[in-house]
Amino acid sequence: MSDKTTHTLPAYLSYSMGLLWLWSGTQPLFFMPEMSLDLLHSVGIPDPLQWPTLIAASLLDIGFAFLCFSRFRARSEIWLLQLLTVAAYSLIIAFRLPEMWAHPFAPLVKNLPIMATLFFLYQSVGDKK
Repeated sequence: MSDKTTHTLPAYLSYSMGLLWLWSGTQPLFFMPEMSLDLLHSVGIPDPLQWPTLIAASLLDIGFAFLCFSRFRARSEIWLLQLLTVAAYSLIIAFRLPEMWAHPFAPLVKNLPIMATLFFLYQSVGDKK
């Protein structure tokens, strides 16, 4: 990949995604663990697996944050993996917590522009042949 490709994208795109991932990885684990565990219960995660699932999801999100802030943000696979993760999270919520469609803060609908941004980043970085 050329340095030119990396520098033509505004840094705020990857950094804002990094901040989003960092918050989504730390907030449930450190500030709202009981609510997070209740949501995991609501989507059908068995009680003994709720803490491990919460920790794993938080670590995944935090890992994505660090990738967004690192030189690895120039790899298209990073953005594709994030896009697939948001899509998976969204599908789980849509089918297991359908009441979220009517939530006044629109958590599912907000994922659409996030996925669009991730798709843009996926297409915009990486090896250009």
